[in-house]
Amino acid sequence: MLDASSQAYAVKNGRIDFVCPKCAFSKLVNVEGFLQRNKEVQVKIRCKCYNLQTVILDRRNNLRKPTDIQGRYYFTPKDRPITDGEISIKDLSYAGLGFDLLSASNGAFGAGDLLRVQFKLFPTASFLIKKEAVVRQMTDLRVNATFREPLKNEDDFLLKLFFYT
Repeated sequence: MLDASSQAYAVKNGRIDFVCPKCAFSKLVNVEGFLQRNKEVQVKIRCKCYNLQTVILDRRNNLRKPTDIQGRYYFTPKDRPITDGEISIKDLSYAGLGFDLLSASNGAFGAGDLLRVQFKLFPTASFLIKKEAVVRQMTDLRVNATFREPLKNEDDFLLKLFFYT
């Protein structure tokens, strides 16, 4: 996990733009050799000021924006009643979201299950986003999911306003 001495860097074309937190020296670091791993990758980089920094490589195509949006989820399994509940969306991208369940789901769904989520990007907006999302990971009340279809520019103005502010 990310701690006080490490920082996440977005990988672009097999490289990261490392900035030393001590001296602010910037350099491009080739990290292609680490990108084949399926787990979180932590790399130690030594700056010219001899500061040793641990960095985490973020390989996502769509970076997630931290949020605090309220919404709802619906799980409709075969031969069982519909399960729904409130969620607090903690991060959002065009391709997926991470959210906290406000109450335990009691094992109603897990990794690989399909949920319907709905939320508003802004509390005062009338535009309600309704998406199907596949659960990728569950840890306690935290759920990470990817959208079946990425967010589209149905309401281009609100999406740009949300992601670029």
